[in-house]
Amino acid sequence: MSKGTVWLTGGGTGIGKELTKILCDNGYDVIISGRRKDKLIEVAKYSKKKIFPFKLDVSNLKEASTVAKKIIKKFKCVDLLILNAAIYSPGSLKEISPINAKKVIDINLTGVINCLPTIVNMMKKKNKGHVMFVSSPAGYRGMPGAGLYGVTKSALTFLAETLKIELEQFNIKVQVVHPGFIKTPMTDKNTFPMPFLMSPEKAAKIIFSKIHSNVFEIYFPKMLLIPMKLISLLPYKIYFFLIKKFVKLPG
Repeated sequence: MSKGTVWLTGGGTGIGKELTKILCDNGYDVIISGRRKDKLIEVAKYSKKKIFPFKLDVSNLKEASTVAKKIIKKFKCVDLLILNAAIYSPGSLKEISPINAKKVIDINLTGVINCLPTIVNMMKKKNKGHVMFVSSPAGYRGMPGAGLYGVTKSALTFLAETLKIELEQFNIKVQVVHPGFIKTPMTDKNTFPMPFLMSPEKAAKIIFSKIHSNVFEIYFPKMLLIPMKLISLLPYKIYFFLIKKFVKLPG
């Protein structure tokens, strides 16, 4: 018997892939979506009876709405929605490309919003549900090199915080995940040292261990994230001074 139905976007690689396996091993039916059908099919081979792939480009509103409705029709409900799909676009903001900006925003932020209405409305009617946003500490505060990725993740955390407050009346739990550096094809683009680099398998285990908790923010590794949190609380004058002194500006 299934413990519940989970829809996880960005389920073909990285944290999404590993979290899918853990959820499956723990009795959940897991719907995974992503742009690359071949990656989804590969993950679904782990358990064809428990993992269900749906090709989806979250930046396409019509496509996201259609897939969400198909999921509701087939599975009747979604108990947990994990919004994990994203693209990585670090770098300087000294020269902003509107075309590149639109692409990053369309997937990392608008793509998340595109997947919400159908599922959240269903959860409201049932007066229960759980939504998890996979964001990033890159959005804690303005940081050189975080680029448009940091901009979208800052907005995503804001969205999670707001929905946490507004959806409580419908008995819908909201959580946000702030992982540190995770070894994935996305972070392979980085040319700088990544402290406390973690495998996606370990990251997925930490996330799953907190899914049933009442914590709003799931953040790790703490050796990296706690100092970042403390720095983000500093007054602007001190914050800007420290960042300029200790953080290398991107070229």
